[in-house]
Amino acid sequence: MNLLQRWAFALRLLLREWRSGELGVLLLALVVAVGAMTSVSFFADRIERGLSQQSARLLAADLVVNANAPLPAPWQDEARRLGLSLASSVSFPSMSFAGDEAALSNLKAVSAAYPLRGEVSLRLMNGREQNGRFAPAQGEAWVDARLLSRLKLKLGDRLGVGRLQLTIAGEILREPDGALDLYNFVPRLVFNQADLAASGLIQEGSRARYRLMVAGDGRQVEAFRRWAKSHLTPGMRLENIEEARPEVKTALERARRFLGIATMLTVALAAAAVAMAVRRYLARHWQSVAVMRALGMGSGEVWQVFALLFAMLALACGVIGAGLGYGLQWLLISVASGLGVETLPQPAWWLGLLGPLSSLVLLLGLALPPILALRQVSPLRVMRSETGAPRIGALAPVLALSALLLLAAWQVGDATLGLWLLGALGSFFVAVALVSMALLALVRRLARRSGKLGWRYGVANLARRPWLALIQLVALSVGLMALLLLTVVRGDLINSWQNSIPPDAPNKFAINIQEDQRAALGDSFVQSGRPAPELSPMVRARLLAINGKAVNPAKLADERARRLAEREFNLSWRDSLPAGNQIVAGKWWEGARVTPQFSVEAGLADTLGIRLGDSLSFDIAGTPYQAKVTSLRKVAWDNFRANFFVLAPPNWFAGERASYITSFRLPPESEGFVSQLLARFPNLTVIDIGVIITEVRAVVERLSRAVEVMFLLSLAAGVLVLWATFAATRHERLADMALMRALGASRRQLRVVLLSELAFIGALSGFLAGAGAMLTGAVIAKELLALPFTPNLWLLPGGVLLGMLVVCGAGWPLVGRVANAPPLAVLRAEL
Repeated sequence: MNLLQRWAFALRLLLREWRSGELGVLLLALVVAVGAMTSVSFFADRIERGLSQQSARLLAADLVVNANAPLPAPWQDEARRLGLSLASSVSFPSMSFAGDEAALSNLKAVSAAYPLRGEVSLRLMNGREQNGRFAPAQGEAWVDARLLSRLKLKLGDRLGVGRLQLTIAGEILREPDGALDLYNFVPRLVFNQADLAASGLIQEGSRARYRLMVAGDGRQVEAFRRWAKSHLTPGMRLENIEEARPEVKTALERARRFLGIATMLTVALAAAAVAMAVRRYLARHWQSVAVMRALGMGSGEVWQVFALLFAMLALACGVIGAGLGYGLQWLLISVASGLGVETLPQPAWWLGLLGPLSSLVLLLGLALPPILALRQVSPLRVMRSETGAPRIGALAPVLALSALLLLAAWQVGDATLGLWLLGALGSFFVAVALVSMALLALVRRLARRSGKLGWRYGVANLARRPWLALIQLVALSVGLMALLLLTVVRGDLINSWQNSIPPDAPNKFAINIQEDQRAALGDSFVQSGRPAPELSPMVRARLLAINGKAVNPAKLADERARRLAEREFNLSWRDSLPAGNQIVAGKWWEGARVTPQFSVEAGLADTLGIRLGDSLSFDIAGTPYQAKVTSLRKVAWDNFRANFFVLAPPNWFAGERASYITSFRLPPESEGFVSQLLARFPNLTVIDIGVIITEVRAVVERLSRAVEVMFLLSLAAGVLVLWATFAATRHERLADMALMRALGASRRQLRVVLLSELAFIGALSGFLAGAGAMLTGAVIAKELLALPFTPNLWLLPGGVLLGMLVVCGAGWPLVGRVANAPPLAVLRAEL
């Protein structure tokens, strides 16, 4: 039989099996699995891209090119060629004047199209607020409250910048990209870019930042990003929302991990159902294989025919499942219409290939070992069925794990996350198998002493097929654990995530505090009834060398690494580990006097290639400092406290002149306290980061709601997969119940037996699932999401109750069909 003949035979066999209904359970399990996976992928892609686009209002664009000189014309030409919307701004410090008053201001000249994303919020001269996308008119300016206060101005007055006289048309309440620069601490003034030349403020050598903002379709933006990256020169950098603020980046990263966990659990559920369906299908076809062998087919030809059959089935189910997934994600989008995302982009086209490919990987990964075992089927099985089923061997779990790992890495996009979750699931499989064997043996002994028919025969059904019972318990425990993770534990994790930005998070930073002002500043807080804030010293330091090798930013391949190497660090020193910092490698110094050393933030170390024990050289005001890295820290950037990339012991920098920085919380009704501080300490700079906190909280809230919907989808997929798992054992139960009917059992007694069996499986699976969910939730919170987690003790009794309800509910249709099936017809079909 050549290859073409094998294809034709496999196709005929597939069509025959389809008409006979033999592939119904397997097809349903596979379509549900693929539909769940693809719908998660489609929906996650659309939500993530949509929320990233909406978060771009913090940039006032989808992508920003930041440069220290005007961008050449080809940059705008390329953006227009790609169909992108353009806006630009020029930012620089300068003095603003009003009569005899003058104040240093941060000026921003914006083009007419500003902002491309987000909205400007102004207070107008009539006292009303105006929100929208608009720029200042020529001859007008917008200023913030600090500039109005310092220059003693009101709306409608005029002020001077350079050679310009501008009318103050509005007070800035909010500007999209105004919250991004944490040290954008001087009063702000925004005016029309058409007035910039007349101001005479930009001259040769002026220190200004030029920003080209673009917005458009995701593919267009990505195309421009690729083009821009290949044309960047020194002094240029690309900005997106994740690079602009580490707090927002943390929120987005945690959302991706939540979405990845939901996807991974769905994949695990799908694999359990498909494995059960494949096992049952092939177990019913050993006799057919023996007939094929007896008719002259070789062992290699037999397994190749079934491999082709499963491959065609996988592709067909993949296409159907992808279509189902695409339809489901539209339903989810309508449910999630309140996410605050105005228009969601279409999912990436290549995700459509995920259905057939994931179906092929999943089915062949789980079915290939039993298919290969078909070569062991002897032609003698035609006459001697007691020869038993062929042995599958150790290849089955290896291939199954490989298939799951591949799908996890593919969908989650994070190999570490996939390995962690698969490791947890693998450990759970082993633990459930061992505990289940012990409990089955114990309950079997107890059942023999019971006089109740339902309990005794229900457990006896499991005892007669211990390996089938074991597979069911493992599959159902994993499924129920996923359901618990998707309900109880999910809520605990999301609450921890939302509470990671506490209501009392600092919303003010004070910098430029001098050494002789520290005590007086603390007294000002105490006198006003507030606790004295913690002050952290800070100096500007430039990284010169790593392990004696000079740092050359131009030779660094990573864009972020180049920026970090070009800039000066805010270096600080202290004797205790800051709040929100965690040592992940090495050891923190202790004692009053310690040897010179550095503690480096882990993300910075990874970006610059710094390892524990490396020697770093810094220049501080012309003085070189060199020491080894003795610890790496994970920093909670979203706690909005004074955090630093590099820390050193305090005694080492005793001779350096430093300024101090602190953070504190001030309620809106106490804003006057800032004016009191500035009146007493004129050199002090107070930065309001309340807008940043508001934006990050809004992003977290929207992402949390998106994750809620994602987990609901996985929950629904889990229930469907559990039903498919029960359907895969339908034939065994039909044979058992038919035999009992033939021996005189009533339909009511059969229902009691089946429900007792299902209740026992549900209770045991639920207990194991509750324990597994508790442990898995703790691992996910600590290792993957860096969140605090308190175990929910209700998971154990809740798991037992949920297991009994879900298993009995999912198995109820099966109970009816099995109890009502004519025993003679069933026994004839089995014989």
